[in-house]
Amino acid sequence: DMYDYHDNEISGRYRISLRGQKKLLQVGECVEVAAEIMPLAKSVMPRGYQFDRNSFYYGLTASGYAVSSAFPTECQTQATFNEKISFAINSVRQKIISNINSILPKEEASIANAIIAGEKGGIKKSQINHYRDSGLAHFLSISGLHMSMIAGLMFFFIRLVISLIPRLALHYDSKKISAVFAIFISAIYLMISGAAVPAQRAFIMTLIVLLGVLFSRRAISIKTISLSAVIVLIIAPQVLIGASFQMSFSAVICLIGFYERFASSIHRFFKGDIRQSLPTKMIKIIIAYISGILISDLVASLATLPFAIYHFNRIALFTSLANLLAGPIIGLIIMPFTLFSLILMPLGLDYYSLQIVGWGIGIVNEITAYVSNLPNAGIPVPSMPLWGLMMIVYGGLWLIIWQGKWRIYGGVAIILGALSIFSVNTPSAIINADGKVFGIKDEQGQLVILPSRGDYFTKQMWREKLASRKIDTKHSKLLREIFKGKKTDKAWIDLSCNKKSCLYKNKIRYYKNGKLEIDDKEFQLKDTYGASFYFHNDKIKIETVSDYIGKRFWNS
Repeated sequence: DMYDYHDNEISGRYRISLRGQKKLLQVGECVEVAAEIMPLAKSVMPRGYQFDRNSFYYGLTASGYAVSSAFPTECQTQATFNEKISFAINSVRQKIISNINSILPKEEASIANAIIAGEKGGIKKSQINHYRDSGLAHFLSISGLHMSMIAGLMFFFIRLVISLIPRLALHYDSKKISAVFAIFISAIYLMISGAAVPAQRAFIMTLIVLLGVLFSRRAISIKTISLSAVIVLIIAPQVLIGASFQMSFSAVICLIGFYERFASSIHRFFKGDIRQSLPTKMIKIIIAYISGILISDLVASLATLPFAIYHFNRIALFTSLANLLAGPIIGLIIMPFTLFSLILMPLGLDYYSLQIVGWGIGIVNEITAYVSNLPNAGIPVPSMPLWGLMMIVYGGLWLIIWQGKWRIYGGVAIILGALSIFSVNTPSAIINADGKVFGIKDEQGQLVILPSRGDYFTKQMWREKLASRKIDTKHSKLLREIFKGKKTDKAWIDLSCNKKSCLYKNKIRYYKNGKLEIDDKEFQLKDTYGASFYFHNDKIKIETVSDYIGKRFWNS
């Protein structure tokens, strides 16, 4: 982020990407830089992710990229007290990141930076795709998984130490002492992680659970999670429409509801006869552990699946397999030694603990690569309609909150909401803000983007949102021939072109200079920021990005 105090016309808060910066800059340092500044990016399509709204909540004026190196300069104003605190914390984060980079190989260091310091910029795109398609993408974002593990490990570690000292164990409540230490390490972890919204939410939830231990109240219940949600929404109400808030709370609520209903039955099944032999007990413990991973993962996956479809247009088919293989590594190696690294870092004794963290991350990287390369590991799907998602949400809450027989009616709402995905109608054609990128449906309903240079981001976002894959080499060559006016293939795509334009389904004429005509009438693309076109019999329905600016608050 950069501030400019010299010219009131451009003063504000900017996010500038530094390219090829050789000199290492310190957090809080004032710099001079030449940069290209652009308005906040809007959605690349109607009903798409609204980047400008997200930037607004971060207080950004604009964004851009540097066209020169950043040179340190004398600050014109003194930093405020809050800024000094922020600079100090970020300085510690940078030192932690540098320390990790100096100890671990690049691929392991990038993941370690993500789970310790919340820095994901160094992760390669191929790695991100492996984690996403294997269903382990949540591991890369500091959230409830990380915060609860760090707090829980600290809690049990302190309690173990106290139990080994009889004088302490007999005179003091080890649970409450452990809870205090767990709160402390959670707060430290929150600060060095960058305090992103998911981490803040996870900390609040963890804090409430630990406060329940301190005040001898039930730590985990629907009331606890409800209170957590209220506090989070009071602090940052905009997170309600974010995928992170929705998915994490839906997973936790469904897990609580499931175990409130079935925990006693599961416990009785695995406990069995107390006179069982030791080998039998050990086998049951192993089966219970594996079953716990599978059951918890299945419940959490089903709980978050509607939101994954709605926001990310993708289903990871083998998430249970990935969690079963990676869960023990994460829970028994990576997170415990991450805790030890955090404790030992101030003493400079974290080298070997970080090496073990890196070793565990290397194994998880191999697991994600294996699972993501299985056939159909990540299936693209179109977003379900908002009403369908709401049916699932309210049906799930009805099913979990009520205890009487009528709770079963929540299942009816869930089924109806799930069936809503079959009512989805994707656009027949789509165009971007400047008219340089134009996409149409082929006869199989897949998106085909006409040949154009640049704007790879828009093309990728279109494919993801409309659940379409990039066309193969054979069809790519055929498309170029059609675009040049040398061929037609109506069995594949109803498109005919000449040197200046292309006609799609005898309805939409796209000119190669970016002009568009609908039924021989020019479509005014200016100020629409892009548009989608839907065919309904002989009529065309048009939606523009500008129609949704400031109106569509859910699809964040």
